[in-house]
Amino acid sequence: MKFGTQPFNDLIILRKRYSMKRQFFLFLLVVITISCSNDDDTLDSRLAGQWNLIYVSCECQPVDLEIGQHLWNFDIATSTLTVQNNVLEDLHTIPDTGVYNITLTNNTITLLSVTYDYYFNEEGLIVQDHPEADGPQIQLVRD
Repeated sequence: MKFGTQPFNDLIILRKRYSMKRQFFLFLLVVITISCSNDDDTLDSRLAGQWNLIYVSCECQPVDLEIGQHLWNFDIATSTLTVQNNVLEDLHTIPDTGVYNITLTNNTITLLSVTYDYYFNEEGLIVQDHPEADGPQIQLVRD
């Protein structure tokens, strides 16, 4: 061993060690960033497409419908809901045929200035506005 080379070698080893730690933390940060997903995207993708409104419960008289009588089609890309109402009688508790602008955030849908919570269960999609206070609870299913 030559005089004065040991501190220099220790410095090189120390720099390699910190460089490896820095690379490891950078790699870890990239992995965490890639592995985290936006839950909104998952919910939106399940919400998109055509749904059949089959039941509405609220303070009013409940509405029971058959598949195909009242269709909701969520277009996430354009933030619209297209409603096709094939029911002959006037049902004041459900939207008329038309295209409606909607706003989606986390687990809510704002439609006609009313913000509804929504969630998925084993039967399909539930859209509700304070059902505990006799607000509407709407059940939708796929074909």
